[in-house]
Amino acid sequence: MAVKKGKVLVGMSGGVDSSVTACLLKEQGYEVIGIHLRFWTDPAIFSEEEKHKFPQNKCCTLEGLAKTRRVAHKLDIPFYVLNFEDAFKTEVIDYFIEGYESGITPNPCIECNRNIKFGLFLQKMKELGADYIATGHYARVHQKKDGTYELLKAKDRTKDQSYFLYTLTQEKLQHTLFPIGEYTKKEVRELAKKFGIDEVNNQKESQNLCFFPEKTHGPFLKRHLNKKSFTPGPIKTVDGDIIGQHKGLPHYTIGQRKGLGIGGIKGYEHLEGEGWYVIRLDKADNALIVGQDKHLFHENLQASNLSFVSGKAPEKTLQIEAKIRARFPQQKGTVSITEGEAVVDFDRPQRAITPGQSVVFYEGEKVLGGGVIL
Repeated sequence: MAVKKGKVLVGMSGGVDSSVTACLLKEQGYEVIGIHLRFWTDPAIFSEEEKHKFPQNKCCTLEGLAKTRRVAHKLDIPFYVLNFEDAFKTEVIDYFIEGYESGITPNPCIECNRNIKFGLFLQKMKELGADYIATGHYARVHQKKDGTYELLKAKDRTKDQSYFLYTLTQEKLQHTLFPIGEYTKKEVRELAKKFGIDEVNNQKESQNLCFFPEKTHGPFLKRHLNKKSFTPGPIKTVDGDIIGQHKGLPHYTIGQRKGLGIGGIKGYEHLEGEGWYVIRLDKADNALIVGQDKHLFHENLQASNLSFVSGKAPEKTLQIEAKIRARFPQQKGTVSITEGEAVVDFDRPQRAITPGQSVVFYEGEKVLGGGVIL
C-alpha cells in the first residue's frame, strides 16, 4: 500500500483548474479533501434574467458546487462547504468600497488571496488537522536546499497568477501546493479528459471580479458606495484650467480616455488628435485631472503595506524587475526600503501608475514581494 504524502484541503470551485488540481494530488498519493469556499453574495435584487445568469458570487455558483460534488464523488474523496461570507465581506468587499471612497483603485483579488484563500483557509487547514491547502492557481512553489521556499511564475506564462500571490510568506508557502503551475492551460484541459471529468472544461471562466454580475464595476459601486462619492465636480487640465464637469470620481481611472465628455474643447486645437486622458483623481478638491498621454509617464513610484516572500525586506537598494499591473511586462529598475515604504525607480518611465494597485518585484521568474502603490 502506497504511503500517503499528507492530508490536503483542495479549494474546488467546479472549474477545470481546481478540479484537475484535486485529481493530480490524489494521483500523487495525497489524502485529498475537497473544499468549496462560500463567499459573499450581493444582496441587490436584479432582473429575473440576471438572477438566472448570475445567481451568486461567480466564484461559488450553484452550478460550480454541483460540478464539484460530482468530481469529489468520482474521486471518492470527502467534500465539504466552508462559509466565508462574513470574512469575505469584511476583508474584500469593504476594502474595495473603502478604496474607491478614498479615491484610489483597489485590487480586491490580492486581498482575497492575502486574507481569505491563504489566510482563513490556511487557518481552517490547521484546525482540521491537514498538512496543506491547494488551489488551482497558475504559479509554482519551490523548496530550496536550505529549506526555504520560493514563489515562482507558472510554466504557462499567459496564465501566470504570481502577481496576485506576492503576499504569500514562508509559513504560508510551506503549507501550499499549486500542482497545475507545472502545466499549460491546454495540458490542464487534456488532463481533465484523461481523468474523466471533461464536463468541467465547459465551466465558464470569469474574466471580471467575482462579486458582481455586471461586466464592469460601475453599477456595483453605484449600489454600495456613499452617494457623496458621486458628487459631480470640475474636470481640470494639468495646468489648472477647468474644461468640463465629471460625473463622480469613482467613474474614472488613471489612463482612461473614453467617456470623459470633453472632446474638441475650444481653445485647445493644438492638441487635436492627441486626446485627453485621466492623469489623476484629486479627492481633496473632487476634481478630475486630465492631460495628454505624455503626462501619464513617471519614472518612479512609492508603495506601502509591503510583503516579501523571504520574510525580510532588502537592506540596500536592489536591482529588480517590477510589474505595476498583472498583464504587464516586467520593467527593470531598483527598489529601496525606508521606514516600511518602498521607492521604485524605473530604468525608463512607466505609463499610468495607479494608486491602490500593487507593484510586484521579480528576479527573473522568482517573486520577491510587493506592495500597494501610493
